[in-house]
Amino acid sequence: MNALPCILRSLAKLKFRMLNRATIKDIKGEEFKGLVALLVSEGWRAGSRYNGFDAGIDYDCLRLRRGLTSLKCEWDNWSEWSMEGPRKVIESIAARYQLKVSYAWRWSEYDR
Repeated sequence: MNALPCILRSLAKLKFRMLNRATIKDIKGEEFKGLVALLVSEGWRAGSRYNGFDAGIDYDCLRLRRGLTSLKCEWDNWSEWSMEGPRKVIESIAARYQLKVSYAWRWSEYDR
């Protein structure tokens, strides 16, 4: 593998750890819609949404905001939805809705 992509991915993973973030991975589509609806009812607002030509086909992204806190929700057709954000917020959401927390960046699983 080329050195530059390895360095960039390592920096992204380091940033994830340094910002004390966590991820909920592999959230099925219907479960995700319900989860977002519940979060919106708790005061989260849907912010920006990916609107590329392949939105919902190969990739999708939704940002949720509440105050100064932001959650990044990403979807791809291999691993379904994920939700990434501050560790304490993600842990709280996961505990309330019986979801599994990962302390690794979503795209780390594709590293060799």
